[in-house]
Amino acid sequence: MSMKRTTACMAIALLASCDDARKRLPDSAGGPEEILVVMPKGHWEGEPGALVRSVLEQPMQGMPQREALFRVAQCRPEDFASLLQAHHSVLYAAFGEDSSSVLMLRDQHARGQLVARIGAGKPEAWNALFSANADAVVLAFEEHHRARTGARLKHERDAALASSLRASLGIELDVPGGYRVVKQDSAITWLQRDRIIAGGGLEHNVIEGVLIHSHPYVSDSTWNVPYLVDLRDAATKQRIDGPDPGSYMVVRRAFEEMDLMPGGRAVQLDGRFAYLMHGLYGMHGAKMGGPFVSLSTLDPSGKRIITVEGFAYAPQFDKRPYVRELEALIFSLRFSGSASGDGAQ
Repeated sequence: MSMKRTTACMAIALLASCDDARKRLPDSAGGPEEILVVMPKGHWEGEPGALVRSVLEQPMQGMPQREALFRVAQCRPEDFASLLQAHHSVLYAAFGEDSSSVLMLRDQHARGQLVARIGAGKPEAWNALFSANADAVVLAFEEHHRARTGARLKHERDAALASSLRASLGIELDVPGGYRVVKQDSAITWLQRDRIIAGGGLEHNVIEGVLIHSHPYVSDSTWNVPYLVDLRDAATKQRIDGPDPGSYMVVRRAFEEMDLMPGGRAVQLDGRFAYLMHGLYGMHGAKMGGPFVSLSTLDPSGKRIITVEGFAYAPQFDKRPYVRELEALIFSLRFSGSASGDGAQ
């Protein structure tokens, strides 16, 4: 199913538990990037279940291989109790109801939980209702998962590095421990974390990077993928070195007959307009690459675009966990206004 982020055909109600009731709830639990679908077995094995899986397990954008948006687990309504009821992300499918409804319920059974309850009469009506609201439901779950990861990153934030970014760039960014400054000049700040992670009986090097760069703001026509890709390449060609002499980072735009240009869309960043891109990077002159995610917005002066992006190199592993964490990291961007310099190019 195409993820065009269209307006839902039915208004989605956002309901939250009252404060007193919330205090008595357990903390939510469940696997990372996972959604629990509560649906009768017969429907799960039929068209409603196939439809849900096609939406929640559709490929993530900007990945080098097929990886699903979410991990999906399923249980029957009669089994939705105890630990399962505290899952952090639930899609509850209700059938046989007198009227159709789409409700987004927060902290219903646990603190930090989001339940998307979709109710209709016959399965055919349920399928139509879910299809009409699929984009909005996926977006709600994506934002919910990002907020959960963001809360963890805030707890793991490297205070010294955060203070350095505040002083040099005038920004707040929840960069967790383990990142170091690889390069910082008037045009770009390059942070990186290198870790050895076990997998398949071997140990592999995993690289996570964060790039912060700024450019003059020209006009509203700035907010499109080709223009922002060109800005990124201009910044990385001169300053982000690859593993081999003379190599440097570039955006992958095509491979043979395949169009690999990143996908982009407008988003909100703490109430501000921003532009989000997912794509693939490579190294010109070297065999290295992977996914990246970038977020661009105007600085408080309104005269410059600031871009914060994350990239991952983990050829032996699924990239989804790294991309999800990097996306939460760049969405933590805030402006503190205490920079000693403007970081201009």
